[in-house]
Amino acid sequence: MRNTLLLTLGIFSVSFASESVEGLMIWKILNTIILIALLAWIIKKWGVAFFENRRRSIASMVEEAQKAQEESRKALEEAQAKLEDAKMKFNESLKIAEETAKKEREVALKEAEEMANRIKAQAKEAIMVEIKRGENELRRYAVHKAVEISEKIVKEKINPEVEKDIILKTLKSIS
Repeated sequence: MRNTLLLTLGIFSVSFASESVEGLMIWKILNTIILIALLAWIIKKWGVAFFENRRRSIASMVEEAQKAQEESRKALEEAQAKLEDAKMKFNESLKIAEETAKKEREVALKEAEEMANRIKAQAKEAIMVEIKRGENELRRYAVHKAVEISEKIVKEKINPEVEKDIILKTLKSIS
C-alpha cells in the first residue's frame, strides 16, 4: 500500500509540475524530495540486503581461503615430513645395501681364493702324478735301452772261444 501511495504521488507530482509555470519551483522541489525518498526506500530495501549479502559472501570467501591456506600449509608440512622420512629411509637402505655388497664381495673373494687354492693343489697333484708316470716311463725306457745296449755289447765282445773259456772256468769253480 505504501508503494502504491508513493507511486501515485510521483505520478501526480509530475503531472502538476508540467501544467503551470507559476508553481513550478514548488513542484520541482516536491518531485526531487519524492524522487530522493523513493531512491532511499529502494536502496534501503534492496541495496542494503544486496550489500549485506555481498559482504557476507566476501567474508565467507575470505574464511574459506584462510582455511584452504591453513590446510595447504599443513599438507605442505606433512609432505616435507614425509620427504625427510623417505630421505632417511633411503639413506639407511643405501647403507645396508653397501654393507651387504661389501660382505658379499668379501665372501666371493674368499670363495674364489679357496677355489684357486683347490685348483692349485689339484694341479700340483696332477703334476706329481705325471712326473711319477714320466719317471717310470723313463726308467722303463732306460732299462730297455740298457738291456739293448748290454745285449749289443755282449754280442760284440763275446765270441765262441771266450764263451768256452767262461763255461770251463765256471765249471771248474763249481766242481
